[in-house]
Amino acid sequence: MRPFLHCGIALGKLGVMRIGIPKEIKNREHRVALTPEAVAALVQEGHEVRVERGAGSDAGFPDEAYAQQGAQMVSREAAWDADLVVKVKEPLPEEYPFLRPGLVLFTYLHLAADPRLANELCRKRVAAIGYETVQTDDGRLPLLAPMSRIAGRLAVQLGARLLLAENGTQHPGPGRLLAGGVEEPAQVVILGGGTVGEEAARVAHGLGAQVRVLELRPARRRELAERLGPAVEVLASDPETLEALLPKTWLLIGATLVPGARTPRLLDRRRLAAMPPRSVFVDVAIDQGGTSETSRPTSWDELAYVAEGVIHCAPPSMPAAAARTATRALVAATLPYVRKLASLGLKDALAADAALRRGLNTYEGRIVHEAVAKALQG
Repeated sequence: MRPFLHCGIALGKLGVMRIGIPKEIKNREHRVALTPEAVAALVQEGHEVRVERGAGSDAGFPDEAYAQQGAQMVSREAAWDADLVVKVKEPLPEEYPFLRPGLVLFTYLHLAADPRLANELCRKRVAAIGYETVQTDDGRLPLLAPMSRIAGRLAVQLGARLLLAENGTQHPGPGRLLAGGVEEPAQVVILGGGTVGEEAARVAHGLGAQVRVLELRPARRRELAERLGPAVEVLASDPETLEALLPKTWLLIGATLVPGARTPRLLDRRRLAAMPPRSVFVDVAIDQGGTSETSRPTSWDELAYVAEGVIHCAPPSMPAAAARTATRALVAATLPYVRKLASLGLKDALAADAALRRGLNTYEGRIVHEAVAKALQG
C-alpha cells in the first residue's frame, strides 16, 4: 500500500519545530543523531533543538559544543517531548513510554525484524520514517549507504581479527592471515554486491585476500566487475556456486539486503558445516534478521559464538564502533531531510520529496510501507 499524503504535524508558535535528540541507549551504540554543526543550521532556521545531556559525548561531541550552537541541553524526558525526534537506532522498550500520537520519529527502524516495535508504533499512532527505507527514484538508499560503506569495511577488519589464534574472544581462530604468506591467500566470499559488499571486497582485496562476490542482479554484476577490476571475481548468486565455494572459504560475509524486508536466508547449517574448521562468518545483515538460520545478534561484549564449527560474528549497529566517523557520515546524509521535515512539516515534506515519502513506515496506527507490511505479515 502507498504511504498516506494527508498527514501533518503540529508546529509550535510561529512555525517553530521542536526537535529532540535523545541519547542512544542501545548496548554499545556510541553514535548521535546530529552534530553541533547540524544543530547550528537548524537553530539558525528558527527551530528549537533539545539535546539530551551526554548524547554526543561518546562520538566526541561534548555538551558544551551543542550549547554553544544554540541547543537546549535537557533531560531524556524533555528530549522526547518534541514534535520531531531524530535518533540513530530504533526505540528500545525502555523508550516506548515516550512514544505518543502526533510524534514524528526519524531513525533507523528495521521493523521487519522487530514486530514488537512495529506494533508499539502503530498502537501509539507514531509517524515513523525509517532511514533504511528512504529511497530515491533510481533505487538508491541515501541514508543507508554511508553506514553500509563503513559496515563493509569493518566486516573485513573484524573477520581478519577473528581468523587469528589470538582474537580477543573465547573462540580462537585458525591463525590464518588473509594475505596468506607461505600458504595461498585466504578466500573471502561476500554474499551480496550492494554497498556493503562492494566496500568489503575493496578492503579484503587490499589486505591481500582472494575475493569473490556473489550478486543476483546481472546489471550490478557488470557494474561491480568494472568498478572492482579483474582481481575480484564477481559471480552469479546461486546455490550451486555458493556450495562449490564454501569448502575453501575462510571468511564469509553476509551482505544481502531487500529494502524494508527481512533478509533472505541464504545459508543453512549443512552449507555452513562445509566451511573449514574455525573459519569465520560475519553477518552484516543481522539488523534485518540475518543471512543464515544460525545467525543471531552478538555484541561488542560477546563478539562471537560458534555454530557448525564456524565462528559467527553479527553485532548490530556495527558502524557504532567508529562512532565519530559514522556520526559525521550519517548526519551529512540525514540533515537535508531533517531540515525539510522541520521547515515544511510532515505532510508537505512527504508531498515534496518522493524518497522521504517512501521511507514512511507507520502512520495513524498502520504499517504503510509495503515491504515492511509484507515482512511482518509473513
